[in-house]
Amino acid sequence: MASSAGASSGRAARARILIVDDEEGIRDLLRSLLLTDYQVSEADSGATLHRALDSDQPDVVLLDLKLPDANGLALLPAIKQRWPTTEVIILTGQPDDLGTQSWASEAVKGGAFSLVSKSAAFDCQRLLDGIGLAVLRSQQAQGNSPLRPST
Repeated sequence: MASSAGASSGRAARARILIVDDEEGIRDLLRSLLLTDYQVSEADSGATLHRALDSDQPDVVLLDLKLPDANGLALLPAIKQRWPTTEVIILTGQPDDLGTQSWASEAVKGGAFSLVSKSAAFDCQRLLDGIGLAVLRSQQAQGNSPLRPST
């Protein structure tokens, strides 16, 4: 798991985000969107995620649905078992209409916080808003004072 540290924002601790995606371009985009406000680490496969489970707990995991060595939905229970207060946002390319309800329902049952499309309909602001809400929920569940991203 690679870790990236952003510029200090003067806070004692920043919320942690773990990006799990096999596409380097997606990880680069997400890292650039998040580094200013969050501590960001990355995993490029299910195997790397499993190793990351022994690291410090992130507040939010951005989890790709399809990894080369794993299905994101199959990884969700391991994440929630190891880090019960971590919120998981599932990332996916645009699924076909028939499969959408099935995997979305499975993701929610597995404890996913939300689902975000990486397709042409990708909305950076919607993702950032969702991450902010997920961080607040995670930190409240941990009993920590909520840390808001600097603006």
